[in-house]
Amino acid sequence: MNGHFLDAAATYIKAADIQANHLSDDFEAPDSYVHASDAYRRALLEEVKPLSDNEKAEAKAKAINCRKKAITLTEKSTSSSKLRRLSRMYDAIGQINEKDIAGPLVQARRNLLSSKTLTAADEERMKNLASELQPTPNEADELQWLQSKTAFSDEEKAHLQWLESQILPALDEARIAYKEAANFLRLDAPLSASKLFDQYADLSVSIATLLPHSTEENANSTQKNANPNKKDKNSYYEDALNAYATILKALQGDPKKNRFSIPTYCYKWCVCRLAQCDHVATTRDVPMYREIEMDTYRQSEMPRGTLDSYIQNALPKYTLLFDLNEAIRKGSREMIDEILLHALVDEWQKNVFDDIRNKYEPKDDEFA
Repeated sequence: MNGHFLDAAATYIKAADIQANHLSDDFEAPDSYVHASDAYRRALLEEVKPLSDNEKAEAKAKAINCRKKAITLTEKSTSSSKLRRLSRMYDAIGQINEKDIAGPLVQARRNLLSSKTLTAADEERMKNLASELQPTPNEADELQWLQSKTAFSDEEKAHLQWLESQILPALDEARIAYKEAANFLRLDAPLSASKLFDQYADLSVSIATLLPHSTEENANSTQKNANPNKKDKNSYYEDALNAYATILKALQGDPKKNRFSIPTYCYKWCVCRLAQCDHVATTRDVPMYREIEMDTYRQSEMPRGTLDSYIQNALPKYTLLFDLNEAIRKGSREMIDEILLHALVDEWQKNVFDDIRNKYEPKDDEFA
């Protein structure tokens, strides 16, 4: 139902300010700030009078600020539930940054990129037209038209860059908040912490795919003008690797119970290692994580036929990684395209594999 959530938020804040100075218990004021934060979030979509863009931005900022005030007060508590409460508050800050702030921008970026994507039939038609040695005038026009559908105008390129410049800081704030939330649960509730580490890792990967690939030229420039606070693409992939390894360690505490989760993180770890485009490291490390997955199946006490089926179904995805690693070793975009042409991958893998492909793409085709 629509409501007056901005008014509700202001009332909760007044209550919290009073409670903070006259505490009846440790969590009375923090809870009021949390209610205010939630009210600001609901106002974004459910306020009686729809908010303007400026009002939405203000509501998002206030939602985060209320959570931070709740955190500051909660940190003073000696209650046994303090850590779980802090975890939930940091989780909420992550959600606000990821969903409320970055979410609409991510969707706008996705829509823009999708508008430049050809259907499979169009791609096949363009390929056939391009192979014509003596195309007719109509065929030449059709080829030019299909090629223009994937081209970005200068305005679209500028808008895409602006979207990414707004998305990156919000996602970075979100992933940092998720990591804080996870750390509060790491000792007492490692599996709950793992879900938050997964969000942290996945956002680290998302950010990595948005950042430019380093070149020898700009790598040297970076060394000359080093900014210790600025992270590059590989650093974000490294953060994801560390988080996925932390999750695996928690899951391996009970490999039988978590036998269906462990393979997911083994493979995610390996994909991120591949994404760093260090073929030596990939050759060294991927077999180890592949073996962890295989051992998980072997320890699960499955019937022999079921076990063999799981192992046989798991091996092709690692073969895909080794084939891609060989293409990376050779620096061949053509090999990568050929390998991925018929590969069955989910959206997460596709984003990372596309990021790898872009490393070997000419600068002129940056937005192709």
